[in-house]
Amino acid sequence: MSKTILVADDDRAMLGLYDRIFSNTDFSVSKAETFAEAAGLLRERKYDLLITDFMFPDGLGTELIRLFREAGGERKSLLVTGTPYAIENLRCEGDYCFVEKPFKVERFMELVQTAIG
Repeated sequence: MSKTILVADDDRAMLGLYDRIFSNTDFSVSKAETFAEAAGLLRERKYDLLITDFMFPDGLGTELIRLFREAGGERKSLLVTGTPYAIENLRCEGDYCFVEKPFKVERFMELVQTAIG
């Protein structure tokens, strides 16, 4: 059975990039363009991995990570941000790591494989 990933990002170009990154993999990927949409998907279904942007017009990716953790225990998340000052205020917690945009696809996929197990 394929692993399931929820990708949440309000930038359609990034969602398109994720489509290309995961197109030739065995992962089943759901996408959300808003915080509210992602939160709804997290309530409806269990995912093996959450990949989320840091800042949405209607919420924060760190809050999605909290919801994801509450819904499924010890699964990991990737917090992706293009906001350099945000990284100074974030650290790698036990249940998530952050990735700065732009990122190298090879390194990103290594983090996905590590996070998803």
